[in-house]
Amino acid sequence: MQTVILAGGVGKRTHPLGINKPKAMFRVAGKPIIQHVLDQIKEANINITKLVVVVGPGENAIVDYLEKVEGFGFDIKFSIQERPTGQAGALLAARKHIDEDFLVMNANDIYDSSLLGELVQLGQSKSLNVALVGREVKETEKFGIMGLNSKGKLVGVVEKPPKGTENSNLAVVGLYYFSSKIWKALDETPIGSKDDQYERAYQNLINKDDGDPFVRYEGPYDSFKLPWDLFAISDLLLTHRTHYQISKTAQVSPLAVVEGDVFVGDNVRILEYAVVRGPAYIGAGTIVGNHALIRPGKIGDVIRGVSIGENCVIGHSTEITRSIIGDNCWTHKNFIGDSIISDNCSFGAGTITANLRFDEAPIKIEVGENRISSNQNYFGVIMAEDCRTGCNVVLSPGVKIGPNSAVGPGVTLIKDLTENKIALLSRESYKEVVNDIKISDLSREKQIQGLRKHS
Repeated sequence: MQTVILAGGVGKRTHPLGINKPKAMFRVAGKPIIQHVLDQIKEANINITKLVVVVGPGENAIVDYLEKVEGFGFDIKFSIQERPTGQAGALLAARKHIDEDFLVMNANDIYDSSLLGELVQLGQSKSLNVALVGREVKETEKFGIMGLNSKGKLVGVVEKPPKGTENSNLAVVGLYYFSSKIWKALDETPIGSKDDQYERAYQNLINKDDGDPFVRYEGPYDSFKLPWDLFAISDLLLTHRTHYQISKTAQVSPLAVVEGDVFVGDNVRILEYAVVRGPAYIGAGTIVGNHALIRPGKIGDVIRGVSIGENCVIGHSTEITRSIIGDNCWTHKNFIGDSIISDNCSFGAGTITANLRFDEAPIKIEVGENRISSNQNYFGVIMAEDCRTGCNVVLSPGVKIGPNSAVGPGVTLIKDLTENKIALLSRESYKEVVNDIKISDLSREKQIQGLRKHS
C-alpha cells in the first residue's frame, strides 16, 4: 500500500498563522500537525511501503523537517505542485511515484488511526476503484455531502448543497482509497471553473463500481482550515494521545502540583507552588515559574487543555487556560485564555487576553474580506510568530496579530494588527489638571479595621 499526503496550499484562511510557514507545520502537543498525520499512518499498521508528500513551491519547511524524521519504516518522497490547480493538480504531481493502489490524505487532518485500516480493508476486500469516508455533520451546507439512494448506497457527492436540499448528513472526510484507474479518470475529466476536477473524476469511478464504496466514521476528527480549528485538534491530541508522563530529566518541585494527564518533557522545570492540571503538554526545556497556573476548562462537553511548546518561560503568577502556546514564548504575570500563540512571542507584565464578550455571544473573526462567527463564546487572541506586548496590555476577544508586530504598554487592542506593525498610545491619550483632592486626608482606617475583623 502506498500513500499520498497533500500538503500544499497557501492557507489564506488561517491568516495570520500561515503567513510565514505552511499550516501543516504548526505545532500542537510537541509536533507539527503533519508529523501527527504520519504517526496515524504508523499506528494503523497497514504496511505502507511508500509515502509521497506533495508540497507547493518554496515550502521547504515541510521537506526539511520530514527529511530529518526517522523511525517510520517507509520511504518518503516529495513532489512539487508548481501551480495552484486544486486537489486534482496536487494528486497528479504525485503520479510518477505511485504504481499500485493508494490512499490520499490531507496534511492537516487528525482522526483515529484505525480509520485507515478500515478504509484499506474495504477497498482491497471488494476490489474497489474508489472508497470514501463519511461522517455525520449538522452544517451540511459547509461540506461535500454524500448522496445515497433508497437502499443507502453511495451514488455521488454534492458539494455544499443548500440547506434542506441534501439527502443525507454524511460529509466526506478528506481520506480516500484509489486504484490506478483514478489516473485515467483524471485525464478524462476536464478542468472546470469550480475547481472540482478531483471530485468529478472520482464521481466517474463511483458510477462504475458495483460495491458500496464508503466507510461510516463516528470517531474523533478535525481539520485545520480556520485558525480556531487548532483548538479542536489540540483537544483531540491532548485527550487521546497525551497521558501522564514526567521525563526523568525534568525537575518538579515537591511543592508544585501536577495532576491529571500531563506530559512533562525533557529538562522541564516546574517551580514551587506552580499548579499544572491536565490535559496538558509541557514541551522540553520549558520553565513553569512560581505560582503559575496551567489549567483546563470545559467548553460544552469538551475538556479543553493547554499545549505549551519547547523552551518557554511561564513566569510568576501567569495563568494559562484552554490555549496553544508555541516554542520560545515568555510570560510574566499574564492571563492567557482561549488563545493561539505562535513561536517566539513575549508578553509584558500585566498583559491579559480578554476572552469573553459582555453579552457572551460567539466571537466573530476577520477571515479574508468577511467577518464570520467562530462559534466560540470564549476566544482570546490569535498571535503569529515574533510578537511582543508591553506592560498592562489588553487584547480584546478575537483580535489577530500578524508576525513581527508589537503592542505598546497600556494599549487596549480592539482591532486586528497586521504584520510588521507597532500599536502605541498617542501622547494625547491623557492630560494634566490640578489635583483638588488632598490624598493625605483620605483614611483607610475603616477598611483596615474590617480586614482585621474578618482575617
